[in-house]
Amino acid sequence: MKRFILGLLLTIAISSTGTAMEYASNTFIFGISFGIGTFSAGENEGGSVFKGVSVFADWIPNSKIGLSYGLETGLLGGKKQDNNILGIPAIFRLGWYPNFLSFEKLDLFILAKIGWGFGIWGQNAEEGSTPNGIVCGLNLGGIYKLTQNIGIYTEIGYNYYGLARNSNYPEYPLGYGSGKTYASIGVSYIIE
Repeated sequence: MKRFILGLLLTIAISSTGTAMEYASNTFIFGISFGIGTFSAGENEGGSVFKGVSVFADWIPNSKIGLSYGLETGLLGGKKQDNNILGIPAIFRLGWYPNFLSFEKLDLFILAKIGWGFGIWGQNAEEGSTPNGIVCGLNLGGIYKLTQNIGIYTEIGYNYYGLARNSNYPEYPLGYGSGKTYASIGVSYIIE
């Protein structure tokens, strides 16, 4: 999946010729995306696919600098044996849209994330465990504009979702259940 999306971004970038796309100052980008990656349930226990849906809102106050500030949330999770572990993240996003990575219809960006995942256990919650944890990530992404306001949105990178930090297993202090999102794709709406 990671190679497919990276190949898609490169193909679009190569085929996009013409004037570089640049957002106006005070641009807002809203979006929804589906993410997929791996879910680790600890060294000695099997994990599963980590997946979910995210919604985000970014603001680019100054087009010359190209920095964006935003918020993200959603519902993401994986499975530990027969037990679902889900998280609702509250994430701050800091992005950079460099002008030299812009094409006619494609805009590439670098995105850093930091926040907290509010975890929800399935039926068999461990006694004394707290399914909450830190969320952080570093991603490369792109928006391919289909129209003036609507685009295809994608991210590729590493996002750590540390769920069940305070479990009864001290050998997993950084996350008894942890998700790593490697790729996401969705739709964005741009207001300039």
